Formats: sequence, structure tokens, C-alpha cells
Amino acid sequence: MRREELFSRSGYYRFLLDCNVLLHREAAEVATEGLAFLLRGRALDKPIKVLDLACGGWPMAIAGVMANFHQRTFEYTGVDINPDQVELASTGFEFPANVRAVRVLEGNAWDLLPLGISGEHDLIFSGMNLHHGNPEELLYLARQLRGLLAADGLLISHDVYRPDAPAYRRRPDVNPDNPAESFRLVDAVRLATAGIATLDVPEDTAADAPAWRRDYLDRMGRALIDRGGDAEGTAATVAHMRQRDYPVSTRELSEILARVGFSTRVRRFDDSAEPLGPYVACCIARLS
Repeated sequence: MRREELFSRSGYYRFLLDCNVLLHREAAEVATEGLAFLLRGRALDKPIKVLDLACGGWPMAIAGVMANFHQRTFEYTGVDINPDQVELASTGFEFPANVRAVRVLEGNAWDLLPLGISGEHDLIFSGMNLHHGNPEELLYLARQLRGLLAADGLLISHDVYRPDAPAYRRRPDVNPDNPAESFRLVDAVRLATAGIATLDVPEDTAADAPAWRRDYLDRMGRALIDRGGDAEGTAATVAHMRQRDYPVSTRELSEILARVGFSTRVRRFDDSAEPLGPYVACCIARLS
């Protein structure tokens, strides 16, 4: 997994957040509802432990969720691979006043154990991160998250998901434009050591990009320009998506999570007026 300029302090991702093209506001509402249900009857004096995967420099969605519970106190741990994003989240982002402890770690959000993260978290939040992973990497991460989530906790993934009907388009292991650059999020040796073999997911191997993917990229490009984005930043964003976005469907993610003991419900945004609504969803998982 590489450190990308798109997600750096000077990158374009902040514009994507501000214009809500990926429905961060709607995801915050879903997460707030889920957390409210989780906290019913829980004593107010018990801090809520939050783990935020690939948090970025502006963890606005999860910060908005925590701000909605002003009578509660939170302990926040974020993980991101971009050093300047870690610095920004640590020193330049203003968390709500009820977040009493903030720790932001630099590292791979797909391989958490080397970072020394431990304990049980009440909420694990992953925003716009899982769509980069293949099924085997998702299973590897799910195993880790099972051990980091409290028995009554919530795992919420706000992300891009492929429609259920089309077959899965597998992400290449290396950059087609630069074979020296790996696209792997978890080292192949780690996967093998963990006993994770290739999962049986029907795959689309056609030469041409599937129709849903062309539509997805076209919607993003048009939406960013319509919302005042500049041509260079929009082109860089769409190029990143074309290279790296190979999402599973919500059904496939639910099946992967079920392998390690999660049950999942899905909140779709198909009925949203947002252009990316058909491709964005929240998966809310609990330990069975």
C-alpha cells in the first residue's frame, strides 16, 4: 500500500469530503443511529473506545458522530499510512470536546497487529477504505477486527460497493502502468502464513471494463466538476479510482465477515439524490 499525493495534506481528497460526493454526511447519520442503539442503557461514565481505519487528516464523519453524544466521553485511535495525514489528524484537526484521548498511528490499516493496537473497541469505523482490498485481504482484516471489537460493539464500513449482480473484477497485484509497484495491501507471505487461500468468488475476466465500473467513474468525474472541482484534481481522482477501486459487493463483504463470526445489515443509498448513491453503502456488523 503506497502513500499517495491525492490523500496528502495538499491533495484533493479534502474537496471530496467538503462536497459530500461520497455521502460522508449520510454515513455519519447511519453511524450515529447505530451507536445510539448500542449505548442505550449504558452508564454515562464509561468512555467509548473508537478505532478509525485509514482515518486521513480530516476524520470528519466519525468526529461528527462522536459530537452527537455530548454527554459521553470518547477515546479515539486512528490509523493512516500517510505521514502528513497522521500529523494533521494529530495536531491540526479539532476533535469534539468530549473526545478526551486521541491517538493517531502511522501504519497499514490492513495489518493492525504490528501497530500494537489491542483491547476491545466499542466502535470500529472504516470510511472509504475497504474498496481497495481483494477478498483475501478483507478476510485477513476481518480476523483482526474480530479480536479488537467488544462483544457488543459495532463495526461500520462506509464505502463504495459493486452492485450484487455483476461478477467480481479482481484488482491486479501490481500497477499495470508500473510493474515495479505493488498494489497489495497485505504481503502475500502474511496471507499464506495466516492460512488464507484464494476465496471462491465468481470473477469477471473480460477484457473490457464492466458497464457498472464505467458508470461509476463517469458519475464521479461529472459530480466533482458539477460541484466546482478543478479539472486536474478531478482527473487525478478518477485516475486513482480507475487504477485501484475494485470493490466487492455488500453481499460478498457480508459473506466474508460471516466467516469470522459477524452478522451484517446493509444501509444502501440507492434512493439518494446523490450521483454516487447507487455505489455507496454502509455495512453495519456485529459479532454473532
